[in-house]
Amino acid sequence: MPGFPMYSLPIVALRELFLQLSLPEIFNISLCSKRSQRNVELLMRRGNSLEVQLDATEASKISVQRKNEYFHLKVAEFSDLIEKPEATALVNLNGSSVTVSIIGQTLFVTDKKSALKNVTKHVLNIFRCQIGKANIGDSCSSYVPTWVIEQQDPINTLSIDARNPSVNDLSLLFTKAKVSAKLTCSFEYSSQGPRPAIKMGKISLQRFDNDSSSWMTAEHLLNLNFEIGLLSESSFKNRDMNRFLKHWMAGGCNRLQEVCIEMQGFIKYSEVLRGVDHELISADEVNEYYSKLYEDTMEIRGGFQVCRRSDGKVARLLDNGASSYFFSFVVFE
Repeated sequence: MPGFPMYSLPIVALRELFLQLSLPEIFNISLCSKRSQRNVELLMRRGNSLEVQLDATEASKISVQRKNEYFHLKVAEFSDLIEKPEATALVNLNGSSVTVSIIGQTLFVTDKKSALKNVTKHVLNIFRCQIGKANIGDSCSSYVPTWVIEQQDPINTLSIDARNPSVNDLSLLFTKAKVSAKLTCSFEYSSQGPRPAIKMGKISLQRFDNDSSSWMTAEHLLNLNFEIGLLSESSFKNRDMNRFLKHWMAGGCNRLQEVCIEMQGFIKYSEVLRGVDHELISADEVNEYYSKLYEDTMEIRGGFQVCRRSDGKVARLLDNGASSYFFSFVVFE
């Protein structure tokens, strides 16, 4: 049967044709040749309606969603196959020639780490969109794919997971990454050596979660401007919390709504509040508020209230008791 000269159709007809194609069909057409890739990029409308999630982890998967349609493209290695593939092809991915075999929605390659970068950029180019959510790294490996942050638009949600990752890689991420909604850090260092000297630029976002915060310094904390924060297993002491509180009182971290920080050692409120004007609230005074941190209605009993002069915002340092490790701070609307 003779082939259909698709690209001989008028541009208007081609665009209408591409609207009828599924996401896997569009992807497969883009692999046919360099010309096909260029044509797909020209024919696809800018992907405002597309959502892209990247798992640059051991899973190595790119997920594209268009309304109720999903395309999950997994990248694996030939070594994962029990039998040799029936056919392979040399395709152009992001300007690199890569030998691949496609079985279903799995792309088999020789080295999935290097191929995942090219496959991801190929997908972003042909669908004319950007990564919205990315999970990078792996809890059993030090490898962190920093290329994920090279896109122009901010990533909505970024999760970093690694074991003993490179300080240079993390410094690059924390100085260059643009995250609009949520940044989650789950990496840790197993050695008992000196604290890694990770650099961090100014980061403004909605939420910051850190499962293992011992690597963080007070300077890192002051560089963050988040609305909601949850920091576990930190090495912060009372003097660090005093510095953060004064930073907020002076207008820093102006997006802050609620934060909970697990400190190193018991909290001493006299040290945390040293040099800070505050009002002691009786433990008999009980108020309820909706916690965006825990997504539930919570109860505030007593505590220490402060007021920021620059904008009149009122906040409460919760009194969790003398044997508490937690600095809990809530800003009222």
